[in-house]
Amino acid sequence: MKTKIIVLLATCLPLSTQAANWLQVQGNEAPGSPRFKPFGFFQPTYTAIDADPIDGLLGAAAPFNGQLTLPNRVGPALDDKDELQFFRARLGLRGNIVPSRINYFLLAEAGKNAITSQRDLMMTDASVTFNYIPGARVRAGLFKLPTSEEALVAVHQAYHYVYFSNAATNLLVENQVKSTGAVNATGASNGATVSAGSGFRDWGVQVYDWFNRGAWEFSYALMVSNGNEIEEFSDNDGNKDVTGRLQASYVFGKSKGPKREDASVWLWHQTGEREFGGEDFDRIREGVGARYQKGPWRATAEYLRGDGMIVGGPNPPFPAQPVQIGTNEKADGWYLEGGWRFHKSWEVDLRHDVFNRMTETAALERQFTTTTLGVNWFFYKNTRLTLNYEWRDLEVPNPSAIPAGAQRTNAQAIADNLGDRASVQLTWFF
Repeated sequence: MKTKIIVLLATCLPLSTQAANWLQVQGNEAPGSPRFKPFGFFQPTYTAIDADPIDGLLGAAAPFNGQLTLPNRVGPALDDKDELQFFRARLGLRGNIVPSRINYFLLAEAGKNAITSQRDLMMTDASVTFNYIPGARVRAGLFKLPTSEEALVAVHQAYHYVYFSNAATNLLVENQVKSTGAVNATGASNGATVSAGSGFRDWGVQVYDWFNRGAWEFSYALMVSNGNEIEEFSDNDGNKDVTGRLQASYVFGKSKGPKREDASVWLWHQTGEREFGGEDFDRIREGVGARYQKGPWRATAEYLRGDGMIVGGPNPPFPAQPVQIGTNEKADGWYLEGGWRFHKSWEVDLRHDVFNRMTETAALERQFTTTTLGVNWFFYKNTRLTLNYEWRDLEVPNPSAIPAGAQRTNAQAIADNLGDRASVQLTWFF
């Protein structure tokens, strides 16, 4: 079970939320933009999980009977199954240093989420972009890695749900880990998390650009980054991550910026290594996706895959328990979602996502399935309300691979105990 409850929450503008070239929107400024442009957003959020304390655990896990499992607690505090908190409170500054040549992007987080789980205030973005080389813009600093569409979207502009999909959260929101015992070449090893969540970000240098051919736009990005916790500017092990992304978009009309309407396809790949127990292990992530956005209709599909280091969370899933880490494991997942803006002030959204974790070891494999129904109410030009209900299911695909008795009984009891989740989120931005 994952120790990091999904914490990167998201919103959309009170206009027709549309697709975009996020490399351009977040990495560049228009020539006429000012030198100092403050921006920010706030997201008070209430979450309630329909779950009871677990019972029926046997053997060494029996003392946990009567407690809530971690997936049935609201993060990042993980104290209870319902909570009202400021999940996000972000203030930023962006602008031109040399118009058309050099621009910057700064953003700080003071909300209660995985990024701030170890510090009350965190810098989430601090980058400078140099636009001197035709076809090769250079962005350096702390910013989002060019990976999944879910990871790249501006959360205060173009996301439609309160929580991200299981695949994006488990594979792309990284907590640094350390070994607390023997390292196993197969299956899982015990470890502990030693950092806050990455928020899809890293320190590094990215070369990127986009090219227009009539209604078509083609973009690329190639980034070399540390692969370390985001509060550390330096690398922790000398191993660098390399991430690349390609996208092709057919743009409808003359729409542009964060409100652009288009049909897009993309693919991305990330390769790197992580030190664990004195050894280096691969950490590979990759994915493909497609999206359509035009008028009131939207549809998106993505497939993500992980190879090498896969983190499974505390085992058993209760506070202060060893974190289950696979050093040579695999995981994959996908989601399909759509939305209909049936009125200028109302939107309905539906998403189905599946995540398969630790698929190389039959006894450890788990399948997470979530169906999310959402409604967005845009009741003011810079304010909206999001309501989500998630039907959550956890399966043990290979029970016969688990030794009969306490281990098998406990695995099934934990899976059956996962509760549905309801959330309401208010977003105000400037």
